[in-house]
Amino acid sequence: MNTTAANILKILSQTEMSIEDMQLYLDVEKSSIIKTISQINDFLISINLPIISKNDDFYFLKLNSQELKFLFKNFKILTADEKVDYLFIKFISTGFLNLEKEKEILDISRSTILRSFQVVKDEFLKNGTTYEYSHGKGLVLKKISEHDKILFYKKLMKFFIEEDILVPVRKNLLKSIKFFDTKQRLTQLYPILKDSGISINYFLLSSICSLEVCIQIFGEFNFIKESNLSLDKFKEIEKNIDKFGNNFNQNFKNQLCHFLTSLYFENGILEKNLKNMCFNLINYIKIRFQIKISNKDLEKMLFNKLYISFFKYNNKIVKIINVSFNKPHKIILNTLDEILNELSYNFYLVDKFMIVYVIRRILIEENFFNIKNVLLLFNEVVAVDQIVFKKSLKKFHPNITFDIEATFFHKKNIIHNHKNYDIIISDSNIVPNVKVVEYYNTVNVHNILENHALLSGLKKLNTI
Repeated sequence: MNTTAANILKILSQTEMSIEDMQLYLDVEKSSIIKTISQINDFLISINLPIISKNDDFYFLKLNSQELKFLFKNFKILTADEKVDYLFIKFISTGFLNLEKEKEILDISRSTILRSFQVVKDEFLKNGTTYEYSHGKGLVLKKISEHDKILFYKKLMKFFIEEDILVPVRKNLLKSIKFFDTKQRLTQLYPILKDSGISINYFLLSSICSLEVCIQIFGEFNFIKESNLSLDKFKEIEKNIDKFGNNFNQNFKNQLCHFLTSLYFENGILEKNLKNMCFNLINYIKIRFQIKISNKDLEKMLFNKLYISFFKYNNKIVKIINVSFNKPHKIILNTLDEILNELSYNFYLVDKFMIVYVIRRILIEENFFNIKNVLLLFNEVVAVDQIVFKKSLKKFHPNITFDIEATFFHKKNIIHNHKNYDIIISDSNIVPNVKVVEYYNTVNVHNILENHALLSGLKKLNTI
């Protein structure tokens, strides 16, 4: 088995997926995926585990947590990128590397390990990291550049993101360089971030865990900013770290406090080239979708989703969930794909889904305020109930005028000014232009209003 097998197992251990969608992640031919799945099944049978099955067009691997743990304990194949990352992290974290011994640990040929190390060697040469050969012992690291410290940090983040599905050699390497239990650390970090008003996601959590390891190895990192010390947010974060992370190393506490403060104020934490790509893409999205994104919280959310998506794709981090696109989502996705192709950018499918969802929310919000007048047609409702319901709607949508009439009048064409309404909603199917609800409540009405706003935004694309 090969790199394709390793990546298929990564995917199917997280979700079910069709061959076509797997191709978007793996960039290999359909026939190769089918052949590799057959090889994986032979392996699964050999270790007495359930095999990959197919339901309609979707392949799935149904394993419980213990079976999943057993699978990756017995699966020893590393992708080409994983071999390079392993050697890079092992060399820098220990300061020493014996390729003959590593060849045995990784269970690969001499030519394969030399080919993998050549990538590391080229990276070192380009970035200014130096090492020398110690006769009869191996390679000894002499100097590590700042650039390779940052690269080490990024490669280590991938280990933490994929910790649950690491094969033995990668898991053992991670265990050898971290001096904390990841689950316990995440339990401590969660309230620190929550109480500090910082958005929590696996990307940030993995970066903090990687930061702690880097501080252990390098002594410090470049997040100290003296200007943070006078900020109220810095003092708030410092207090939360002392409260929930009282057993943290003092150096880590200090670095973490500066890291989170700078992150909160978006000050110098993110990679400049990825930030520029995000800003560029946001401008194209605004133009193509004809939106301003006046809600800065939504614009920040879009930026964050784009940044994580670029980071995952560039670093080949396969962290996915199963996704499906309805018709409006597909329209947004197709437009997004057009923009990405024009800019020569790319994301994994699951990340496109997250971005589509944010764009959908922006389209709804920016077109919702165009809804001014709504007519609600009731079949048989007590007048008192109508008044109470109208008041509840007005509470949630104060800028919309809601008129309530009996369905009977609409059927008899007694209501002549129905064209003055942006939307007509009824609890019975009268005519095609009426939106029907099974029963009236504020949620059902709100959903119809949001869908109307979304479709109004999509009409500007001339696709519906």
